[in-house]
Amino acid sequence: MQKLEKIRPESQFCIKVLNIDSNIRFVGILCKCGRLKAYYRKKEMIPRLSLQETKLVQRQALLKAKMNHVFDKKLGKTTWSIELRDGVKWITVYFNKDLILLSTEISSDHNKIIEKILSTLQASHLPY
Repeated sequence: MQKLEKIRPESQFCIKVLNIDSNIRFVGILCKCGRLKAYYRKKEMIPRLSLQETKLVQRQALLKAKMNHVFDKKLGKTTWSIELRDGVKWITVYFNKDLILLSTEISSDHNKIIEKILSTLQASHLPY
């Protein structure tokens, strides 16, 4: 009999977020050390970046998050950030010490997506 592998909570969360909106292309959870803990990509989606470029984008998100901490005392903690490019929106949601990274179509309603992610985070008791 084949043993069924249990899906980790981080992976379950990525699947849940991916299903929030059809405009979401990619969801990943990046830990504070820069390691991608889990991710899911829309099934028919072909990545626009190579593996090396994807790692650079993740490092850039991590560096931005670390730089944002400089202003926490005076401005408060960053909850989320967004970057709009000609062909994609990058959304970063800050959660504890992790970052939730999303790429979406530029036509996506990022406010709606972020609100749903934040409510999903509040409703779930994630162990990470």
